[in-house]
Amino acid sequence: MVGKFGALSLALGCCAFAGEATYPLISEDRIPVTELTVTDTAYAAVRKPPGDGPFPAIVFMHGGLGQSSMANLRQNAVRQPTQARFLAWGYVAVTATRREIRRDPQDRGVVEDTLALVRAVRELPYVDTESVALYGGSGGGTLALEVASVSDELSAIVAGEPATIIYMGMFTKAHVVLGTDGNPTGDRRWDVMNADPKALYDEGVRQRTRQKLAGLSTPTLILHGDVHAIKAFNLGLFVPEMEALGKPVTVKTYTGEPHGFYWGRGRDPATALRANRDADAFLRKHARAQPRAIDPQWATPLKVEPMRQANRN
Repeated sequence: MVGKFGALSLALGCCAFAGEATYPLISEDRIPVTELTVTDTAYAAVRKPPGDGPFPAIVFMHGGLGQSSMANLRQNAVRQPTQARFLAWGYVAVTATRREIRRDPQDRGVVEDTLALVRAVRELPYVDTESVALYGGSGGGTLALEVASVSDELSAIVAGEPATIIYMGMFTKAHVVLGTDGNPTGDRRWDVMNADPKALYDEGVRQRTRQKLAGLSTPTLILHGDVHAIKAFNLGLFVPEMEALGKPVTVKTYTGEPHGFYWGRGRDPATALRANRDADAFLRKHARAQPRAIDPQWATPLKVEPMRQANRN
């Protein structure tokens, strides 16, 4: 039998066993996954806490330049530690995707897709319209910044090691590798990330970046490790620019954590859990509707295995 403190610990996705970080697996029998389709390129898998709400909601945006299948979104909605934890903590968890931009990383269609998803989530009858946040990692992290730069419809954003080389316009279709059939076969993003960030940040790039940032007023939390090369761009250029412009940015750093840790696993699952908790505390400060933890008896705590290798994307 689990006591009150132990039950709360399980609900919060913390340590069920000494030295082990867990995540709360809630079966689809208990909380089903519903599908939200806005367009052919903007859709999501949605899970909501029991009851009528109104609840705070988080739209989760994966990294990379591609589009995810609904099958993958459904699986991540249930078994990715970050989404599982936020659901257990009392948020509507919206695991979403957008069109692929492998041919042109600067394609603004992804911003339109994500805006449409945010607006659809705000219209859900059980969601509080003033408590919808966007949580993205890497390519999804820079997308969160893009959306917050053109919209005031979000209560807050969380960006895990955002790929700001896209936001700043340094990574473009000129870096895309095309096959003989004219379709993308890869890209040269590492030509950018291995370069000197300050050399790339010329006056033209700086002015375009500042013009985009002028529209950003949404409270922003950036979660960052100290391993991936993007740190030189984010912590050396982008965050100082945000601070110089007086933008509402908070940065949390996690020593030794590789790219992707913000999805709840990381090199050290306990540190990745701490990052999730930091994001939860930040989002609560900026949401009108406060989350209420789901009954811990609904969840089965599963051990979180560390990331097997660093994610370079």
